[in-house]
Amino acid sequence: MQLSNPKYDVLNEDFGRTNADTTETRAVFDTITGKAKFQFYLATVDPQGNTTNGITRTSTTVSSFMTVQEVQGGQLMESMKKPSSGGIAPWPVEDYLNIWVCDISLDGQIALLGYATPPNNLPNWQGDPPTDPQYDGVVVHYAVFGRDAAPDMGGGQTVNFLGRVATHETGHYFGLRHIWGDGDCSQEDGIDDTPNAAQDGQSQCNHNSNTCTDSPYDFPDMVENYMDYSDPSCQNMFTKGQVDFMYSVIQNNRSNLPDTTNNGGGSKPDTTSIEAFNSAGLFIYPNPANDKFTIDLSKVNEITHIQFIDVTGKIVWERKHLPTDGSTQISVSTIDFSRGVYFLNTTSKTEVSSHKIVLQ
Repeated sequence: MQLSNPKYDVLNEDFGRTNADTTETRAVFDTITGKAKFQFYLATVDPQGNTTNGITRTSTTVSSFMTVQEVQGGQLMESMKKPSSGGIAPWPVEDYLNIWVCDISLDGQIALLGYATPPNNLPNWQGDPPTDPQYDGVVVHYAVFGRDAAPDMGGGQTVNFLGRVATHETGHYFGLRHIWGDGDCSQEDGIDDTPNAAQDGQSQCNHNSNTCTDSPYDFPDMVENYMDYSDPSCQNMFTKGQVDFMYSVIQNNRSNLPDTTNNGGGSKPDTTSIEAFNSAGLFIYPNPANDKFTIDLSKVNEITHIQFIDVTGKIVWERKHLPTDGSTQISVSTIDFSRGVYFLNTTSKTEVSSHKIVLQ
């Protein structure tokens, strides 16, 4: 059963880029917007094999699952996930995406909108404290869950989060970092096609914000991205690089998530989506590159055309006929190219994919 409750529809819209506000994406980012082709479903069978609607309701005497120590120390106790502390244990985390909707306010004030557990040992999370895999999942404060949730944030200020807290946190669950890399211009989120930013979007929708200088083309801050802390009203996109990264996490770190052909829940790309990703996705290294980079074709097929273009759209290298001798790698010399940002565009029978390359 596909999610049809308005509280859940936003996930499918935002990840599938069928959200109504895609027209609000600025033109500078049009070519790198990404569409994740997997769908979210409520489970129809529970871990014991019983029919379910995928929703459990737990009676508890706990008024809030958040403490001052957790907020100040940044180390969450996961109490809503433990029966011993008034919560409820997750269904098997290998087989289900668990979402806890509960009170995580502090003294009646919203201190945290939600959080999620990315898989451990991802390259873009190096140095961060590991999460406990037994508590994998997403937590969302009840007052910001759903398209029409518009709580009082204090002082009579009402904010409609448009259901995108769950979108943001589910992005974390699939391995995405905050788009500003949780630091200044020297930090990044590990995704090639997201511009650097010195800070988060400050709960605003400032299209004039450009807190880091990119070279040779200076991109503005991507306040449209779901992984920012910008105003939800201007969030409307993931990038292709973020979608590729989430596909990689699903295949390598969350490969047991079920589809609708087994136990009826979860969020796994269908076969068509995986084949489309593999036919157009490439491994490119090193990136940033110096005098050359390598295109690895070992996990793709049906690529018909590869172009290397600069930020003005000029083709500086292309290959229309790929190796037929069983080779799986193409080495591209960049000695004669100017240093800066380029894009490697690939064309297959199913789609066109774009990858940002930096020459330094």
